Amino acid sequence: MDGLITLSPQQFTRFAAFIYERTGIRTADGKVMLLSNRIRRRLRACGIDSFDTYYELLQADRTGAELEAFVDVITTNETHFFRTPAHFDWVAGPFLDELIAAAAAHRRGRTLRIWSAACSSGEEAYSLAICLTEQAGRLAGWRLSVLGTDLCGEALAAARVGAYGPRAIEAVSPERLARHFAADPAAGTWKIRPPAARLCEFRRHNLLDPMPEPPFSLILVRNVLIYFDRDSKRAALANLVAALEPGGYLLVGTTDGASEHLSGLDRCSTFTYRKP
Repeated sequence: MDGLITLSPQQFTRFAAFIYERTGIRTADGKVMLLSNRIRRRLRACGIDSFDTYYELLQADRTGAELEAFVDVITTNETHFFRTPAHFDWVAGPFLDELIAAAAAHRRGRTLRIWSAACSSGEEAYSLAICLTEQAGRLAGWRLSVLGTDLCGEALAAARVGAYGPRAIEAVSPERLARHFAADPAAGTWKIRPPAARLCEFRRHNLLDPMPEPPFSLILVRNVLIYFDRDSKRAALANLVAALEPGGYLLVGTTDGASEHLSGLDRCSTFTYRKP
């Protein structure tokens, strides 16, 4: 084990192809050291001293348990609350205005389902829940839910705990911090309070698989498609669009390069698309 430094070019190619096949994520050629370091974590956990032996273990995995553990170590989870504030301003403003008006005119029911796709450790999902909680007066009588999904089990476990350090809450205003978080000085964390936490559910899901859920009024998929190539991006977006209700919105990251795969949707802004 101590003699392992990096994956050989052949080993890197094999693991990169495996990752792409299972997750749709393209591993850049310059990530050899990063991928080697992350895979070594699984080698130590499994008591294996060879990259090749570990690759054989992955291929032979019939339960999916080792695949889940592998995905946990190779995925990147970097996020924070209210990342790109304009997106959340749109959700709390024009988006909710439109839904509430449609419900008042009996053009839709009073149900709002939001999906935070590739939610990492939950900051985006909870940011959405905070927006909804702050509009409780206007949303009285509505059935509200936010589903957060991710490939990484470790990130999802952190999301379910809902306790965050200073870096995650940098963009949270003092007013929101006092209202929606409970401080734990001993741990140096802030835990999301029940009104917002109760709206959220977290579950493992691969964006390359269809979503076996009733349709959503709003889906967010931000800052993850940059890791996908053209084909896997197209497949993931097709699944996301299929999960939208008619008239529902898809909110994407401005650098995700999604527009060429969304010709069937109406483009409303640089980051919002609507299903006809």
